[in-house]
Amino acid sequence: MILEKLEDEARWDATFAKSQDVLAKLTSETTTEDRAGKTQELDRQTL
Repeated sequence: MILEKLEDEARWDATFAKSQDVLAKLTSETTTEDRAGKTQELDRQTL
């Protein structure tokens, strides 16, 4: 049981580590689009 929990935690750590690279790339792309004027402000009332 403890070994399974440790293995599960290791898998989650690896998954989150991979997602950080994806999030950083998306952030960079979004910032570039925003600076180029390709984004629009969301209206919270229409969400």
